[in-house]
Amino acid sequence: MLVQKTVKIPIHYATMKGKLDMLDKLTARLTYAVRLWIRLIEGHDIRTREELQNLRYQHLVQEMTGLSAGFVQQCGNQALWMWESYRELHKGWGKAVEKARARGDEQRLCKLLGREPSKPFQGRNSSGKIPTRFDYRTGEVQRSKRAKLSPLLIRISTLEKYEKLTVFLNPSSYHLKLLDGGEIRDFQLIKHGEKFHAHILVQYEVEDQPIHAIRGVDLGIRRGAATVLRCPGRPLRREDFSVIEDGLKRQRLNRLNERIADLQRVEKWEALKRTRRKRRRVAEYHDRLMAKRIADISEGCLVVVGYPKGIKADNYRGNEKRTLRRRLARWSYGRIIQYVAEECAEMGVKVLGTNERWSSIICHRCGSRNTERPCQSTIYCHSCGLTYNADFNAAINIGSDFLAGPGADGVQLSHPELRMTWLEKLRSAEAAGL
Repeated sequence: MLVQKTVKIPIHYATMKGKLDMLDKLTARLTYAVRLWIRLIEGHDIRTREELQNLRYQHLVQEMTGLSAGFVQQCGNQALWMWESYRELHKGWGKAVEKARARGDEQRLCKLLGREPSKPFQGRNSSGKIPTRFDYRTGEVQRSKRAKLSPLLIRISTLEKYEKLTVFLNPSSYHLKLLDGGEIRDFQLIKHGEKFHAHILVQYEVEDQPIHAIRGVDLGIRRGAATVLRCPGRPLRREDFSVIEDGLKRQRLNRLNERIADLQRVEKWEALKRTRRKRRRVAEYHDRLMAKRIADISEGCLVVVGYPKGIKADNYRGNEKRTLRRRLARWSYGRIIQYVAEECAEMGVKVLGTNERWSSIICHRCGSRNTERPCQSTIYCHSCGLTYNADFNAAINIGSDFLAGPGADGVQLSHPELRMTWLEKLRSAEAAGL
């Protein structure tokens, strides 16, 4: 299994102002080239990289920007990726609009019409710089044993022919360890405020682990995550259940939120920016810890994470669920799932996602929806009389979605075209009157 990871290293603090100005000019020129490619892609309906390699388009951008052919091609690839992302977002938005119209939900439809995805360089953040990737044609990451300032540097082609800019990085021992363990593919220059950072893409080769069990993961708002280990041919045991709490994360974020509210009242904007950045770093740190804990207990498993698709969009303003909406606004489930996938991939553990809709209110024992929630953490089934923890019930349903039964070498996964999920089975049973 090939695993890719981005290592974020700041530019050395002792870098001269002249070099930083050169980086500013270069990144501004690259952003201008991406804008030109966006216009060409939209005007000529370019959809593939083969069409993007038309020499007439490349010569046009090269003449207008003064960049080398390597830079022009990299900017074209970035522009095409941005446009493909826009098309994918717009397609999903169109399906949501059609669904709201079919239901006759005018309030939901009004919200969606105001949230149409913007084309590249036409949204609220259209004035910022667009980072492009530097590969072997335009830049490289090098080690230096003689330099006293830093053991790591990057060499970048400039706007002048045959001239390169050498910029030292400020890596830690952790960064150097990550770079030693894999192959450097390319890097980007990202500007945060007044500081530049190099985002280096490193590729590792990890041996795949054999799959012997399924671990279903249900992410929660009040608790971090609930996981259940499913082994074919064996009933559930106490050690199969685990809960990952995030109480410390909530405490630290609540203190920072109070600090942010105080700074907003006294209008101390610079301190407010620093505190907001700190809050983001704290949240990312604890989300990464949660992902590592899930990866540590998932050796030899297929990890299936429930994705609450559309949960924030469904709980829009005016739906009489203000408390839930405020909690959802701070729930970073997308980032947690991304971190879980990254941490598990480094161990050779595969991660899959599935829609968790209705998983908390469907009885995992009989598959009935004739249930109720006496409290937030408990589910009671009127069909079979089961009283169970709602989070564990959801984790069991999520894991069962990919559990096909015992085999000669452990758990077998059904073919995607033949596999019927537990939700589809329930709907077919309801349609048949069972």
